[in-house]
Amino acid sequence: MKRYMSLLLIGVLLLSLTACGKPLKVDQNTIYVQKKGKIISAIVQKFDKDYYDAEELNAYVNERVEAYVSTHEKDSVKVEEFSVEEGVARLNVQYAGYADYAALNEVELFAGTVPQALAEGYDFNDEFVKVEDGALGAKATKDEIIALADYKVVILSEKLDVKVDGTIAYASAANTSLSAKDTVSITMPEDAMDGEELSLTYIIYK
Repeated sequence: MKRYMSLLLIGVLLLSLTACGKPLKVDQNTIYVQKKGKIISAIVQKFDKDYYDAEELNAYVNERVEAYVSTHEKDSVKVEEFSVEEGVARLNVQYAGYADYAALNEVELFAGTVPQALAEGYDFNDEFVKVEDGALGAKATKDEIIALADYKVVILSEKLDVKVDGTIAYASAANTSLSAKDTVSITMPEDAMDGEELSLTYIIYK
């Protein structure tokens, strides 16, 4: 088990982003993997206790980001929105790529093509299901997945929603559900302990 302090754990109850000019409404912790590789995180949590300090939280977020940017590219991470209103904290963070998100949040994340993932050492040793009639359905084999040279994949180990610029075709069978044609929700097992890591989840799309 591993416990870590992640920007993704700071949270928001409802956050509006702008994606390709259209508003994106989410009510769960969400990462959005864009076509050109940028990652947008919508972060979700109530902020309704008397001892919560918005200024302290804002300072913490900015210190984390500034410390990271000081040793990486100027535009590697950018806080696009932070606010606290009516007991709700709102945080929108943009990352230049999946590597920046993974490094800053100390979590596993990969976003690229299936061949690129294989070249990075991901073995796709998982149980997969394919999308059928708008839902995750019949089983798919590992060989079927790794043959998808023109498909993209997101690989991660977090409890959140994953939105992609495309149509999801396959996903890991465990702890996943299809929220929309472009969004998969990842949940924790009912018997998971607090702070326990998820196994890797694969989301394959085109």
